[in-house]
Amino acid sequence: MEPITVIRLALGVITDRLITILALAMSCGLACYTMWAGDWVRVATLAIFVVFSYLVVNIKERTSNERPQRVGEKE
Repeated sequence: MEPITVIRLALGVITDRLITILALAMSCGLACYTMWAGDWVRVATLAIFVVFSYLVVNIKERTSNERPQRVGEKE
């Protein structure tokens, strides 16, 4: 493999994992903030944020798994 291909693949993996880790950390932080001073508005905000962040991560991982395989590459 060429070095450029390896770097491009590594950046793609890091980007996908970084989005997942960032979404989990932000959800955890918002959950801690919600539990600190419980209010129904905060609980609703937490629920909406977690659902949308899960959808973003799910869509990103689905599109990265469906990338077409290039000619000459092994599975």
